[in-house]
Amino acid sequence: MKTDLLILLTQRLWQAFSGVVTIFLVAHFLTPELQGWYYSFLSIAALYTLFDLGLSMVIVQLTAHLFVGLSWGHKGTTKGTGTGQFQRFTAQIIRHYCVLALIFALLAIPGGIIFFSHQPQATPQGVHWMMAWIGMACVTALAIITIPALALVEGSGNIKEVYAVRLIQGMAGSIACWIALISNGGLWATVMTPLMSVFTIALWLKIKRPFMLLAPKNTIGAELQWKTEVWPLQWKTGLTWLCSYLITAIYTPILFHFQGAVVAGQMGLSLTIANMLGVLAQAWIARHVPAMAQAAAVRNWAELDRLFLNDLFVSTTAYLAGAAVLCGLYLYVLPLTPYQDRILPFWTFSGLLGVGLFNHFITAFASQLRSYKQEPLVWLTVTSAAIIVPCAIWASSVYSAQGVVATIFSVQLFIYLPIATWIWIKSNKIWRAPAHEA
Repeated sequence: MKTDLLILLTQRLWQAFSGVVTIFLVAHFLTPELQGWYYSFLSIAALYTLFDLGLSMVIVQLTAHLFVGLSWGHKGTTKGTGTGQFQRFTAQIIRHYCVLALIFALLAIPGGIIFFSHQPQATPQGVHWMMAWIGMACVTALAIITIPALALVEGSGNIKEVYAVRLIQGMAGSIACWIALISNGGLWATVMTPLMSVFTIALWLKIKRPFMLLAPKNTIGAELQWKTEVWPLQWKTGLTWLCSYLITAIYTPILFHFQGAVVAGQMGLSLTIANMLGVLAQAWIARHVPAMAQAAAVRNWAELDRLFLNDLFVSTTAYLAGAAVLCGLYLYVLPLTPYQDRILPFWTFSGLLGVGLFNHFITAFASQLRSYKQEPLVWLTVTSAAIIVPCAIWASSVYSAQGVVATIFSVQLFIYLPIATWIWIKSNKIWRAPAHEA
């Protein structure tokens, strides 16, 4: 378990380190306008999560339950009671993601071209974005196909292997992105990370788990009933992910439209820093997601509580320490550099860090509650998004980025987090009652 945590933390630390380097290179090699295009590209491409519809998280949970009594064999085969059911599930999931990838490509390519072609601000001279966007959309579609492989292995409890692969993915993608930026590749730098992600997963599957690649072709027998066994959890998770995108990643393209590329670039870079800290802090929660699901499956509530509460305390402490360091760097180091105008003003940036802390708690609660194969926060998330997004659009047009951050912060603090905490406490009590089947 200590090895799992070490690999996971190394992967998250690399994300943090590479994120800092990428931020510096973006600020150094891209103009303020092109920085806005860069982060807008990334935000629009992040719509691929809507095509996933939370299914990757559902796969982790379902696999954790299906894999009880199973073990991995040679090159991706499985051994134990229930092997046939798991293999059919694998085949079904892979075919499903191939369809999602095709749909994403068919919609994202023309959709992105329409969005970026109809901006009120004139495109800066030298910004050649159309072919870069097409490349970005195509490579992201390929990356969608690779999602289930890691989710299946992670759900089986093999955290060390999954995060080792993600570490290699991150290193290869970041280095390729850096080379593109340094070589004046401009917006083509956005293509490098998903491209190297696809290459890394393909190589890993070919070498370590080739039987997973053959699953859609060779598996026969009855598949899981999607309507009764997958969809009840997926639609709730998917709706949560949709709303999470709307209340986290949508602000950069909104500001791109109303305030121009420079402000969008400031928001994009600031969000990247805040999200980077959140991802690092979530490492302590993510490492025990399969273990929590397995503890819930056998109704071992003491173990479930031990895993979650210990990790929540450590991860929150890590987030607060990181936020303090970032604020210190902003106040005492950033003014000594030529990049101060590439980021949001201090109090607006601090507000984003506060929003990140609220999101950290809510994400942690949701991860623990999914151990019961439930998604009770879905309607709260929908309600919060319904309040935040229209208010943020209005605030963006009138008060720019400061209004957007103030809107998010207020709704999260006074509505989303308090109600989420209450639902988390109540749900744990209900689902642990003797008469309730977890």
